[in-house]
Amino acid sequence: MKQPLVFKADFKVNHMKIKNLSPLLVLFIALICTSCAGDEDFSNPLDPENLRTAGAPTGLTLAPGNQQVRVSWKHVEYDGIAKYRIYRRYSGDPNPQFQRIAEVDAPTTEFLDTKDISNDQFDSELGAALVYEYRITYVDSDGVETPDPNSPPSEDADPPKIWPIVSVTPSEPPPAPTIILGDPTDLTIKLFWQDYVPPEDFEIFRVLAAVVDDNGGLGKFRLLGETTKDRPFFFDEDFSRDGITKVYHVIAVDRAGVEAVTRIRAASPDLPPAPPQGFRAAIIPLPAGGRYDVYFSWTPNKEADLAGYQLYATSADGELLSRPRVDAKHSSHKFSADQAILVGQELVARQYFITAFDDTPRADGSLDESELVAAR
Repeated sequence: MKQPLVFKADFKVNHMKIKNLSPLLVLFIALICTSCAGDEDFSNPLDPENLRTAGAPTGLTLAPGNQQVRVSWKHVEYDGIAKYRIYRRYSGDPNPQFQRIAEVDAPTTEFLDTKDISNDQFDSELGAALVYEYRITYVDSDGVETPDPNSPPSEDADPPKIWPIVSVTPSEPPPAPTIILGDPTDLTIKLFWQDYVPPEDFEIFRVLAAVVDDNGGLGKFRLLGETTKDRPFFFDEDFSRDGITKVYHVIAVDRAGVEAVTRIRAASPDLPPAPPQGFRAAIIPLPAGGRYDVYFSWTPNKEADLAGYQLYATSADGELLSRPRVDAKHSSHKFSADQAILVGQELVARQYFITAFDDTPRADGSLDESELVAAR
């Protein structure tokens, strides 16, 4: 049997020297060697003796399509690998047998199979999907193929060895959804495809997104969620500030796993936070004539981009005067010794208002504030 491509440690013990070691140390060395030997079957995936791979390249994945299957695998950075071979069998054949369908030079790790492939094949009696099954081998620079297709490893052997097989059913892709953007909402992008007509073999919608950075670069796509055909919409609320741009993939998937993708770009709208709720002002008169302390309280906002709150008071002629800004982490504030205003012939407390503002100023530099809320 040929040696595996990755070298493994070779533990050798000098029997003359071992006689001078203590029994406990001898036992310790024996346990280490036994442990290392036990791991050898799994440490090198290209080792023909590996029980989990039988030496086959790892990472075999299939992407079904319209009368095609994209086969991909993981390349191992080793100079001794010269080629990869792809084998296929069809469960609908009378006597399914693996046949070699392709050979590619390393370091290629992908092959598009379009030869004699049919879509949406099912067993007429059992109703089960008929599948195309794939497995792969590598050929080293000496022309030795692993695993050996002429003497394939067997799961019935002792110990059993597994030559990984992956299966798939090609299918005609479902129609791609037509996406429209919903009405602007703070820190939310709404995606709708309500006119979508799902085919009989429809399975699910998936929504992925990638963030566009400040230089226009696109980050990694990640799955935001899945939704069923009776919920043709998705709300993305994962925003920390206004103006974040994302690219979305809304994917229709059929029961064979074949996808149809619609791509759309959108940015979180530049909108202010919601108005604060439960705003109250308690007036505590002071001994000095016409002065009082004001104790403000409100229910804190929950927007991720909330920067703070702005307090206002009315003047004698009804204009709004700025009072202190309050940090976003607070939901109360004391304003000391405010001055009452003269209305007619009486001194009365001012009216008070509050707004919430976010961390994205308006184009003119002013606060991006919510609507005014009057104190109760």
